[in-house]
Amino acid sequence: MLNSNQILSNAKKITGLSSLGNPLFIEGFETLIKSINEEADLNEIGIQAQQHRLTGLLTNLLLIDEAIKKNNEILKEKIISPVVIVGLPRTGSTMTHRLLAADPNHTAMLWWEGRNPAMLKNEIRGNPEERMALGKAEVDTVVAASPDALKIHPWDYKGADEEVLLLEHTFFSTVPESFMRLPSYSKWIEKQDHIHAYKQLKIILQYLQWQNPGREKKRWILKSPHHLGFIDKLLQVFPDSKVIQTHRDPHKTVPSFCSMCANLFEPLTNTYDKNMIGNHWANKLAKVLEHCMNISKANPNHFLNLEFNKMIKDPLTEMKAVYDFINEDFNNQTENAMKAWKEENKHEMGAHHYSLEEFGLESSFIDDHFKDYINQYIK
Repeated sequence: MLNSNQILSNAKKITGLSSLGNPLFIEGFETLIKSINEEADLNEIGIQAQQHRLTGLLTNLLLIDEAIKKNNEILKEKIISPVVIVGLPRTGSTMTHRLLAADPNHTAMLWWEGRNPAMLKNEIRGNPEERMALGKAEVDTVVAASPDALKIHPWDYKGADEEVLLLEHTFFSTVPESFMRLPSYSKWIEKQDHIHAYKQLKIILQYLQWQNPGREKKRWILKSPHHLGFIDKLLQVFPDSKVIQTHRDPHKTVPSFCSMCANLFEPLTNTYDKNMIGNHWANKLAKVLEHCMNISKANPNHFLNLEFNKMIKDPLTEMKAVYDFINEDFNNQTENAMKAWKEENKHEMGAHHYSLEEFGLESSFIDDHFKDYINQYIK
């Protein structure tokens, strides 16, 4: 059993701080703890992992709030016209993200920053080596616990990754339900106004930009499937953003997402039900894709659609279209940076085997629940 008071006390003791900012974040934390204790059926490894993870999230939240209070200039940092990539796993979204992040004129959240966005005590701006080491150790642990993880996602502690890791610090994110059974927490998440989470995301991005002098001259490249369900809130907080949505047949992407979740569930819980994972995520993904489709129809100038097959076949040609959309020059420096990234990352992730049936799903379910999305983007 996890004890919310004990975890919070530990985080306060570690930091010597007490203010966590928005009280809704603490409500989310306590709701999550209750859901874990009553519904997740974690094993001892899972309990210890969550004790560590939740303490880390609260520690960062305390440190972020303190940093903002001590350094008012952080909130003056400008996040200008970020590029936001949304799409399910296996749609080419990671390649799109990392190609764009390879451009020296761009910046992106790195995996180690997502796990530890707050500067450590006595850390000097621009010298985050200790936090980088913490990130590397955590990635090594994940890969050791789930060797198949590398077949599903290219884990790289110093690579551009999803800022849903930053949103996790608000306790409004879908991260926990991707590796634990948390029906009551999921319902709580769906009832919240996520404008609170996206305002906090902006603050954390401003903080990360402030930490690294020179980053303010670069354009942020954001990416996460999480944004699909809250793209309206993202556009409210970042009204000048440019959204790139990557598309692929959900008959392929939905079981892939479920497979990723099952892979993350396995080392943490006593029991897990693949049918439950399939039912939960297939329904959720249908809702978020429909939401994003509706918002994109209402805001066509903010959105560009990329097809998976075209992206895989000739990514640099697709990038030229992307640069037209984001109003940037696709010059030789940009092209060379992307070619260099491709050369360094040409290894295959490995075969990733999955099927709809494995998760209690049928093709007819996808046909029905994703009908409008398929008609709009796939057919």
